[in-house]
Amino acid sequence: MPADCYRVVVPESARLAGYTATGRRASVVPGEHVVQRFRLKVPLDGISEAFRFLGADARGDDIHIPVRSEADIERVLHEEPASE
Repeated sequence: MPADCYRVVVPESARLAGYTATGRRASVVPGEHVVQRFRLKVPLDGISEAFRFLGADARGDDIHIPVRSEADIERVLHEEPASE
């Protein structure tokens, strides 16, 4: 399945985090990024897709953020962080 591709601007206020391909937890740095939406090979707990932010962490690694199939890139960028 071909990946959807977006060019997005992550605002300073965004608190996006996900995982690198090696499983390391990482945050997306603010700024302009290319993002691919793709289907996961193995769905987990109703999560079947992910956004891949290319070169988006402080080390320049890709960050994968798992999302539900109905997730919208704009909504993900502007979600409020969960309070603990």
